[in-house]
Amino acid sequence: MDISHNLDRLFKIACMSDATVLITGATGTGKTSLAKEIHEQSKRREKPFVSINLASLHEGVLESELFGHEKGAFTGADQRRLGKLQLAEGGTVFLDEVSELSPRLQARLLEFLQARTFCPVGSNAETRLNVRVIAATHKDLPHAVAQGGFREDLLHRLRVVSIPLQSLSERAEELDFLIHASLHTAAMQANRSILRISTQVAEKFETYAWPGNFRELRNVLDFAILACDGSVITLGDLPSWMIAESSLGSVDNQLKSLGLGQVEMSLGFDYMGTMKAFEKEYLQRALNYHGGRISRTARVIGVSKGTLLRRIKSYQILNS
Repeated sequence: MDISHNLDRLFKIACMSDATVLITGATGTGKTSLAKEIHEQSKRREKPFVSINLASLHEGVLESELFGHEKGAFTGADQRRLGKLQLAEGGTVFLDEVSELSPRLQARLLEFLQARTFCPVGSNAETRLNVRVIAATHKDLPHAVAQGGFREDLLHRLRVVSIPLQSLSERAEELDFLIHASLHTAAMQANRSILRISTQVAEKFETYAWPGNFRELRNVLDFAILACDGSVITLGDLPSWMIAESSLGSVDNQLKSLGLGQVEMSLGFDYMGTMKAFEKEYLQRALNYHGGRISRTARVIGVSKGTLLRRIKSYQILNS
């Protein structure tokens, strides 16, 4: 099934229902933005959207942040305080990095999802809420369950609708579209008439790993638009750290990303045989790294598509 089509279908299901949603994906893939969009497209759009990053708060205050507390519940609690769940009444609460919850708070969240009632810290009085929960994490929750770090029953409660977001490197075939769509949005918000990016910048973007994903791409474009004096973004408009990182050791970084820095080969006296063995291994790993995409792989490693196809046939390389 086409991945983008499947994600669009999941997004529509999330928007037209009240089901709990779990959004997964690497840092910078847009989990928070997607959660907000689901809320804006749902029947709860007129009610609050309350976001809380669970990884940014100490466990000692996290329970109070979520569920609120009564006056005198603990030292320093000089007045009653509503929690994020209650502040989102009628709307949506977004729990970012839900994998960071302690076992005790995982249990409390599970109880809330099952009964939709809770007790503030320092109170025995139950309060019923009408609130939708969207959670997100960059971690592999099934793996965390297998390792004993996350409750399996809570995972099942959270992922009624599960939406996995791909990293920018996994969407290489769409990179050109994503770059220009982001450029258009960023230019409009900055009130600038940036028409395009130069060929050199396009090549730089194509070979860059984008570890920060869409967030990093947007930050780079925001800077470039501010630095650009004309209508075309050139290399000189990019952040200095990006130029330095991609120019110093870019080949070495590519080799390491393909795992070629760890290849062990038997170096005999057959020069041609050894070089062919290395080339076959290099091409196999390059193809694997780029998901078997011929055009993308050829462009990144610097050969023509026809040459790469001939090498694949000659070496009988398996292209999954």
